[in-house]
Amino acid sequence: MITQDRIDKASIVINPGTVLDNNNAHEMTEMLNAAQSDGCKYLILDMSELEFLSSAGVGSILGSLGRTRESGGDVILCNVPEKIFHVLKILDLCDYLTIRQTREEAMEACAAKG
Repeated sequence: MITQDRIDKASIVINPGTVLDNNNAHEMTEMLNAAQSDGCKYLILDMSELEFLSSAGVGSILGSLGRTRESGGDVILCNVPEKIFHVLKILDLCDYLTIRQTREEAMEACAAKG
């Protein structure tokens, strides 16, 4: 189950749960879009529980990235499990995405950019 925790006016933490695939990628997209529409510039994705990420899941993340960066914000991934990081690395997305080790580091990145 995808959950969210609003940190402040400009930041939200979203946890995609254990699986982000065809079955729930639309829910992730809707949640990211709603957060952006509600004024969130920084979308932190805490992936600590994520065990499986499909191409649809990757698409839901990348789909919101352009709009977020155009508005001066960012999508920041944190607590990325090694097997998920490996998928992102194979897709050559590690240099494109903002990835931090911990939620605290991700929130510090928001403060530094904001």
